[in-house]
Amino acid sequence: MYNKTIKDHSIDALIGYTAQKYTWEGSDLSGTDFPDDDISWIDAAATKNGTSTMQQWAMASFIGRANYSFKDRYLLQVTFRRDGCSRFGSGNKYANFPSVSAGWIASDEAFMQPMSQILNYLKVRASYGLTGNYNIDNYNYLARVAKANYVLGGALAPGKALESLRNNELTWEETKQLDLGIDLGFLNDRIFVMYDYYLKRTDGMLYQTDIPAATGFWDIQSNMGDFKIWGHEITITSRNLVNEFKWTTNLNVSFNRNKILKLGTENAPIGGYETYGDFNRLEVGQPIGALFGYIYDGVYMTEQELNSQPKHATSEIGTARMVDVNNDKKIDADDRTIIGNPTPDAIFGMTNEFQYKNFDLSIFFQGSYGNDIWNGVRVSHEGMESTYNQFTSTLNRWNGEGSSNTMPRAIYADPNRNNRASTRWVEDGSYLRLKNLTFGYRFTQDWLKKIGAKSLRLYLSFDNLWTLTNYSGLDPEVGLWGLDYGIYPTSRVYMFGASVKF
Repeated sequence: MYNKTIKDHSIDALIGYTAQKYTWEGSDLSGTDFPDDDISWIDAAATKNGTSTMQQWAMASFIGRANYSFKDRYLLQVTFRRDGCSRFGSGNKYANFPSVSAGWIASDEAFMQPMSQILNYLKVRASYGLTGNYNIDNYNYLARVAKANYVLGGALAPGKALESLRNNELTWEETKQLDLGIDLGFLNDRIFVMYDYYLKRTDGMLYQTDIPAATGFWDIQSNMGDFKIWGHEITITSRNLVNEFKWTTNLNVSFNRNKILKLGTENAPIGGYETYGDFNRLEVGQPIGALFGYIYDGVYMTEQELNSQPKHATSEIGTARMVDVNNDKKIDADDRTIIGNPTPDAIFGMTNEFQYKNFDLSIFFQGSYGNDIWNGVRVSHEGMESTYNQFTSTLNRWNGEGSSNTMPRAIYADPNRNNRASTRWVEDGSYLRLKNLTFGYRFTQDWLKKIGAKSLRLYLSFDNLWTLTNYSGLDPEVGLWGLDYGIYPTSRVYMFGASVKF
């Protein structure tokens, strides 16, 4: 490390080297055909089996950082790291990741002083840099060999066979990121605003890419695609009241977007193959993990509707009707399209903190807006394709001409494919939740000194008290890909506690 200050100039620098190695060893032993239950140890088993495995990976890094400031007003930082990881091929183990950031505290300039009563703090900042990702399984760049026995001449012959393809070109996933920001303090920081814009480009994402089964394998680990992620983040802190009764508000809002720019060499879509549970799709020009399927358009109510409108080969009266997206007068896999986006248009949180004498109160809301959820619970409990209980909403199913136009008929095993991936199962996942409410009282009386304590605070805390949402599932917080197969709902928690300072 190096530090130096010369008048208004300040410099500090750091260089270093790090190395790490991880080793894992494990054994799995089993026994069968025990003569009795008296001795339960594997030694007593007539047939014994066992496997053992070992994995290793290592990483070495050269790191450097330099900070420069002039009058604590103009700020510059440069970093560089060169990382090497054993998870990549011999010619691709090392990669370089530089970054640079700069800041300017404009409020310290003389020309800003006339505005200091209103705008007391102004900082402009920017940064650009590269980061790397190596989080894949060990040995994925190698053609791995596994035990594969075979019967020859009526006898078991031991053998080995490939279990994965080699990809010696496998290398680091790289992300380039630009950040622009501004910090504003108004009225002696009574109101403080931070705004950030970020733009990320991820090139060569580490992904298990599907390959033709004729190769003898299903997929191969590769560097695939080009992804763009960008957004705006705003944080506002407001000290609304600052006297004996204090009130502070903290608000943060994020508007995040993403788009797939490239997928492999042919830009072939990935996912959304109409198999159970495969409803997310990666497709150029679309957001990551978009929901993919048919557009649901009600029920074929009459024979005339069935004969005059586009239909699937399995369609009958009373079955689900889908939109003919490509206008070829029939319903098939080519009519599937993007039907939902699990990424919210906005996520937000707001905390209000109140304090009066020894009392304090904190109220925290959070939520999201504009994201879609695949309600897999409804598929199994409104699909009417099995013999177990269904939701009461199925009482409104189609059961003859003139009945329901929103829910198809009930039929075992779904031969008409009423329950295929469609907008029928996609719902708005927007929500507002009272995430936490905490009420406390702080004792500061002299009797605390007798036990050697400076203060005592008793508090009541409540988590997840209330949720406002149109989503029909148990909990709108379902995770990254927007799929809900009956996740365990967030618990409501009531808590009493005491905090003592000595």
